[in-house]
Amino acid sequence: MTSENKQKKTLPAGPLAILAAALLWSMAGLLIKYLDWPPLAIASARSLLASLVFLAFFRKRLWVRPNAVTWLSGLALMLTQVLFVVANKLTTATNAIMLQYTAPVFVVLIGVFFYQARPKRREIVALVWAMAGVALFFAERLDAGGMAGNLIAVFTGLTFAAVFVLNSRPECQVPAALLIGQIGTFLIGLPQLLLLAPGSWNSRSLPAILILGFFQLGLAYILFQVGIRRTRPLNASLLAIVEPLMSPVWVFLVLNEKPGLLALAGAAVIISAVVYLNTSKIAPAESVNSRTRY
Repeated sequence: MTSENKQKKTLPAGPLAILAAALLWSMAGLLIKYLDWPPLAIASARSLLASLVFLAFFRKRLWVRPNAVTWLSGLALMLTQVLFVVANKLTTATNAIMLQYTAPVFVVLIGVFFYQARPKRREIVALVWAMAGVALFFAERLDAGGMAGNLIAVFTGLTFAAVFVLNSRPECQVPAALLIGQIGTFLIGLPQLLLLAPGSWNSRSLPAILILGFFQLGLAYILFQVGIRRTRPLNASLLAIVEPLMSPVWVFLVLNEKPGLLALAGAAVIISAVVYLNTSKIAPAESVNSRTRY
């Protein structure tokens, strides 16, 4: 068998791994809402379980002395994970995931303000486009909790963008940053986790938290890391769009949570803006979701 034939046979494995990871990620909103736990307790337990998966997979690559960029990346990931869970408890799953999905647009802004990068015309168009989508989310009539959830979700887009930018730095030790993020998330939510009533650990909560930690976060990240090595960055970015598309579907099918019409319109605008941004010629480090996930 020639090397060309081998490449043809192994090529689909990469995109399939990316697709599987995106489907697992898309279950976060459903499982977080399904779990009748405080948000910090959920974030803590999920990261504890996911860290066990990462320890088993990365092994020696984790045992390094983290530099400043690695610590900052871990901190940004920790904030993203904690705030994402909180946002899901306060607003709809659609709002939480779609407002976080503005991260690639915030990457452009970080480049402008911190790296004096001159944005390209395509990036400016995508930025304005995405912000119009965000405005549609906030135009929806919401109670105080829903509005707070939306604001937190937007902030997760910013912290997630920081993860992208920091992880693209050559000195960033990505596996170590990932573990730092999990340990930090675990410690932040540990007080709430320890204060859970004994009855909280039941036949409803245990399967949900195990799936969240081991599969939705842990296995999904491993699948993505395997897939990204065998998939073009642009293709990986577009396949990852399955996550925000499917997240509201799962919540609607299981919990009958229905996003408003303006939220659906905003979701369509944001997704189209990100697709437009990613269909330009981009380097692997600049692609959406190319190095890590919340």
